[in-house]
Amino acid sequence: MKEQNDDAPENKNIIELFITVKATVPEIWNAITDSDELENWWGDDVTLEPRVGGKFSEPWEDDDRNKQLASGKVLSVVHQKEITFTWKEQDWEKGAKTQCTISIEDKGKYREISLVHQGWETLPADQQKQMKKDFKIGWNYHLKELQAYLEQ
Repeated sequence: MKEQNDDAPENKNIIELFITVKATVPEIWNAITDSDELENWWGDDVTLEPRVGGKFSEPWEDDDRNKQLASGKVLSVVHQKEITFTWKEQDWEKGAKTQCTISIEDKGKYREISLVHQGWETLPADQQKQMKKDFKIGWNYHLKELQAYLEQ
């Protein structure tokens, strides 16, 4: 897993991670946009509809086993290349939301999948650092799961 240097000032409010896989672009695209495929690496009932205005939702349980929901809307789609969507947790303050972009780049012998999650400045200042840290851990986990799923 490669990642951007978080100490650089310009990256203060960005998580940027990359993985490489030997799967085809269509296989990767299906894995990130088909609900049945998403269950194999992200989680049950995760939805990411690959159309502008489409729905994103990720139900999950916190450490106390309380049900939580992350949700958002798809902002842009370049078929089999990139999808950008908003992200908001149900307990975030009004107006607080972040933005995720998942991109696929064909590098010849392998494909690179990049994830950029930004917009942390919309959260209260005292929560930004911890939320970014928690999300980075989560994204590292999910991307490793995606990589393992695509290369099985």
